[in-house]
Formats: sequence, C-alpha cells, structure tokens
Amino acid sequence: MEFKEIMAGVWSDVQELMPEHVERLSWTKDQVREHQTKKFRELLKTAKEKTKYYSELLADVDIDNFTLEDLHILPPNDKTFHMDRWDDFVAAPGITYEVVENHLEKLRKGEIDDPFYNDEYLFVSTGGSTGKRGVFLWDMEFICQIICYTYRYILHDEIKNSYEGPFKLATVEAPTLLHGSPYVFPSKFVADMDLLSLASTDPIPEVCEKLNEYQPTHLMAYASSVGELAAAQLKGMLDIHPRWVCTNSGPQDEDIRNRTIKAWGVKASNSWGCCEIGQMAIETEFSPGMVICADGAIFEVVDKNNQPVDNVEDAAKVLATNLTNFSMPMIRYEVDDIVEIGAPLPEYPAYGTVKRILGKATFWFQYGDIKVHPTSYSDILEVEKEVEEFQIVQTEEGAHIKLVCNGEPNIAEMKDTILKNLNKYGLHDPIINFEVVDSLPRHPETGKIKRFIPL
Repeated sequence: MEFKEIMAGVWSDVQELMPEHVERLSWTKDQVREHQTKKFRELLKTAKEKTKYYSELLADVDIDNFTLEDLHILPPNDKTFHMDRWDDFVAAPGITYEVVENHLEKLRKGEIDDPFYNDEYLFVSTGGSTGKRGVFLWDMEFICQIICYTYRYILHDEIKNSYEGPFKLATVEAPTLLHGSPYVFPSKFVADMDLLSLASTDPIPEVCEKLNEYQPTHLMAYASSVGELAAAQLKGMLDIHPRWVCTNSGPQDEDIRNRTIKAWGVKASNSWGCCEIGQMAIETEFSPGMVICADGAIFEVVDKNNQPVDNVEDAAKVLATNLTNFSMPMIRYEVDDIVEIGAPLPEYPAYGTVKRILGKATFWFQYGDIKVHPTSYSDILEVEKEVEEFQIVQTEEGAHIKLVCNGEPNIAEMKDTILKNLNKYGLHDPIINFEVVDSLPRHPETGKIKRFIPL
C-alpha cells in the first residue's frame, strides 16, 4: 500500500480507539494500576517467548504472578546496549538490524517511497537530543497508541468545554520520514478535521504564508519552531489565532511560553516523549500541568545507581517500561531526562504529573571536578528578548555561545551574569565567547537544533 493509504488506515483506527482513551482519563488509581499489571505481564510473556534477550533473562520468572513491585529485579538497559544487541530485542519475525538498515538506506536514497516495511512496521531513526544515533521498531498498534496519548487530553478538554468549532490542525515537524514525528503529530484524531503538515526546515516566510492561508485552530510543532512562529506573529509576518498550541521533540523554555502568550493569548503546552517509549506526558491549555501517560508506560525516577529517589536533586534518569509496543519490548529503558514528579491534577486524579524537566543528564558540562548544568547559561539567554535561538558549545575554558538575534542583545550584561553563575559553582575565570549568526544548523533528518553540546 502507499504511505497515504496506510496512514488513512491508522487514523481510522485512532478514531475508533480515541473514545476508550478519553474514558481512561476518568479512571481511578486502582484501575490504572490494574491496567499496568495486566499489560506488563502481557509484555513480559511476549518478550520471553519472542526475543532472545528476554527468553534468557526471564527463563525462571513466574510471569503470571509477577507484580509491579518485582520490576526492580529486572536489569535496566540503555540505547548503547540496545544498539549493540539490536536483534536480540526484536519480537517481530524476520526483522534484523541488517534488514532495517537496508530499508532505511533505500529510503534515504529515494529508491523506495514507502517508509513502512511490509505495510506493518516502521523503522524510526533518531539522534535524540544527545546526538547518539538509535534505531527503533514501531508497529501499527504502537503508532495508533502514541497518537491517542498525544491528542486525547485536548480532545477531552474540548468536549468538556463544549467546543463545537472546527478542528484545523497544523503541524511543523521533521522534514523526512526517517524521524518519528511525521507519523504521529500530523494525524486526524477525529473524523471531521483538516490537516496541514509543514517541515521544520521550511523557510519561516513560506511557513507563515501557508499558515495565514490555512488559519489553524490547533498548532503542534517543535518547540524551536513554535518560538520562531510566535516571534513572526509579533512582528506581523504571521496572523493566526490558534486556540491551542503544543510543543514536542525538545525542551520548551519560559521564553517560548511567554512568546506564545503574548502572540496568541494561549500558553504553549509542553509534552515529553521519545521514540523509544512514545508519548510520556502532556499538558493542554485547559488543564495546566503535564499529565503522565501512566496507562501507556511505567516510569521510575532513579539516581545514577538506579535507586529510586524522591528528591529531584538526586535524580539522574528515568527508567521507562513501554506497555504498548510488543514488537520491540522496552523494559526499564534508560531515558536520561531529569524530571520532577508532581501530584495529580483534579481533572485526572489517577495520573501523576511532571512538574518540570530540568534537562538531560548528558547535557551537564564537566570542568575537571566541577559539574555545571547548562541552564546556568540558557536561563540568561532565554529572557533576552532580542535572542531568538541559541547554541551553547562547551570549551575547555568555558563556552562558545552562538546567537540568532532579532535586534541588538546586551551581550556584555549576559556575559557578566553567566560569569557570576559559574562562579557560584566554583568555576573561576572561565572564558565565555559570543558569536551572532544568521542561523543554526538543524539535523538533516529531524530538523532539530542541538542547543547544548558538551565536550
């Protein structure tokens, strides 16, 4: 089948699944826990029966009586381990890493147009925010579930608020079909809706022209793209009035949120996800707070020794267990985001929240024995209204900071504040250089800008 035909089938399945997903939002904690236990046991059975790695690891495990409290006895694993033993983690018959790379290479060269393998599997390549490449396997069921987790909250809130207007969704995502975002975010999650899909690498004037003509009611895009579009609205290049704006695939800072409020009168809702696990948490304009998709995955916030922590200052990563992708079981997979977990919202009492995402553990800048979080730099840059984009490259002596500007930023003042921040860490006499550039390089496959580059 052709790509458009396959995606039309996916959207049809999503529209059938969505009422159940919306209903889940009214579940009790006991219902969520019962669902987690059931799906986790199903996942373990599949992994034990169909993958080499888990058939060995779970050989003596009584899965029928396995509980969530037993989860800690299973060893964590990370992207490097998965890539080194890729074939051992696959539960889909006939698929090997060699098959995957051959398919992706043909797609890159334009030798094939259909990104789906045998019309039922998708191979998603991602460099992530750290740049380390990974390749992961999605099946059709998993794609449908990710879309439902992404859009069920806004649909629930629009129903709750008696919204009867049109759904005109515009998305700005990865420019190629090698990344996961073009399969998830540009989706018709209800039957009667319009869709405009744009690439994050398209020139902003061109994107503005298309959005002005389309007039979306809902906007989903990379955080960096939302920031650029809000700036374009404030400059008069763009004239749209979305009732909901959401960011994905990268960190959203306060500057982007403030810009969207000023530009459109709505905040940019945040979302947290990754190719390996899918959508992990999301917020909406009508229900503030990033709600954890606990019915789709199990999350453990741990320290560097994989021990559970309550204090975000001790957190080093999240161990995530995917409950919806049975073609490539991801059990206690290391996600190197540092997150702070919060209490449930009144609208969704069975689901916890992510209060904030501090960043990735791999973003920390190490200067000898001194460890500096990049927010010591970025917090200063984000509040400078003349700075539209930035990239912080760690150097041996400090950092080289590239800026895309819409005016004349006070570089001297920013530098002085950054030096004071670094002195608090005990880093004395660092060398901080600034460079104003016309644009920052984007990843050719994902369209993302890499903001923090450690040594």
